Amino acid sequence: MFAGVVSASRKDVLYSGAKTRIFSSRTMLSDLEKAMLTIVQIFHKYSRHKCKLKKADLKLLINNEMSQFIMKIQDRDTLDMLFSDLDQNRDREIDFQEFIPLIAMVTSACNDLFMGVHH
Repeated sequence: MFAGVVSASRKDVLYSGAKTRIFSSRTMLSDLEKAMLTIVQIFHKYSRHKCKLKKADLKLLINNEMSQFIMKIQDRDTLDMLFSDLDQNRDREIDFQEFIPLIAMVTSACNDLFMGVHH
């Protein structure tokens, strides 16, 4: 979808065992680009080589990486409900496209809080 948008001056970098393409050091990443790359890297840190999150992986990711924005998941019912909401194709795994709505919802909630504080 975005083929050709990214500059040809890229290099391959290994991060947590996952291959990620980033711009060469001659091109500075913006804060937003760094944030997007971090989201991808964190997803692959928890999904490892299979590129999909199991229920236990999702719980670890949320509890370790999002605990300031989302209450830690303690009970199985909460995890089951969240996992079911994200698992759109019902394959009992969360791929990256299914994971992104969680990031969008949490980011939107943060924006709502920010707007409430600054308006």
